[in-house]
Amino acid sequence: AQVLKKDREMKRFAFLLWLFTLAAGCIVEDRPITPPDDGGVDAGPDAGVCGSVTCPADQPVCIDELECVQCTADEDEYCTERGLVCDIELSDCGTGCSRDDDCTDPKAARCGANVCKPCTEDGQCDGIDGVGDAKNACFDGECVDCTPASEDDTCPSNTTCNPATRECTGIRVGALDICEECVADNQCGDGEEASDVHRCVQMFDDGGRYPNGNAGYCLKVFSPGGCEQPYAIRISDRESLSGDPVESYCGIKETLATCPAVRALKENQTCLGGDDSECPKSGLCRNVEGLPTRCTYLCDADQECLDAGSDPQSPTPGSTCDSSGTGGAGGAGGASGKYCGG
Repeated sequence: AQVLKKDREMKRFAFLLWLFTLAAGCIVEDRPITPPDDGGVDAGPDAGVCGSVTCPADQPVCIDELECVQCTADEDEYCTERGLVCDIELSDCGTGCSRDDDCTDPKAARCGANVCKPCTEDGQCDGIDGVGDAKNACFDGECVDCTPASEDDTCPSNTTCNPATRECTGIRVGALDICEECVADNQCGDGEEASDVHRCVQMFDDGGRYPNGNAGYCLKVFSPGGCEQPYAIRISDRESLSGDPVESYCGIKETLATCPAVRALKENQTCLGGDDSECPKSGLCRNVEGLPTRCTYLCDADQECLDAGSDPQSPTPGSTCDSSGTGGAGGAGGASGKYCGG
């Protein structure tokens, strides 16, 4: 009987010990889980709490999903401080781009798939380093100062764009008169107003482009009875510098004169030293009728010279084509012996 009693007491003790052990194993502490020491502990003053953890130094931004990342579209300081850019899709830093503003090369101003690529729109070129002012244009994938199509937006104060260099010129639309040097059609006007019948035209002297390969002179499109002296010579089959179709123009006899020489006579330019070198290219220093030492040019007929005016008794000086008169180094005109005002 005593053996049975002792056996029952041992079983009761074992059962109580089991209950105590079970109860002790069920007690847990309700506290946040601390990440391991490989970057998950407190990362310094710039790191933030993200849910139940503290974001590490190399992933300081907490997003809505309670995940620590390097950057977002609105918080990219971690990347920019290191000279990197934020890949918004991946929320981490990289050497590529995340927006057009990250691309500053004129030949690669657009951000596509985190790579800077050639531009496709004018707006992608605004503010690009070394290209004009704040507003620029896109031309064949490269950012430029302007294009003729964009000049209203990219060139200030109604100024024009040079179609060859794609730079703003500072010359207003319609500001140039006939036989003034130009680089674009819309610089040529009528009374300083834009004109559809005035273009910037290629001209020649001594067999080559004049004044140079990228410039021309303003001329009026030819129409029967539409030319005026001294621009009465029809020049055929010429291209304009802005690429308008080949046309005929009211011009000058290029084998005898240049536009600057013609304008010098119109503007009554003097050559007080009496030397042809004081006048523009192809110009002559001569007595122009009653006026001494004036710049003029060679001619074959009166219509190449200035308009005589409405009073036949008092013609405008420089309206006759003749060889009379002396002055200047050469005296008489040239091969033909005639000049305007002779």
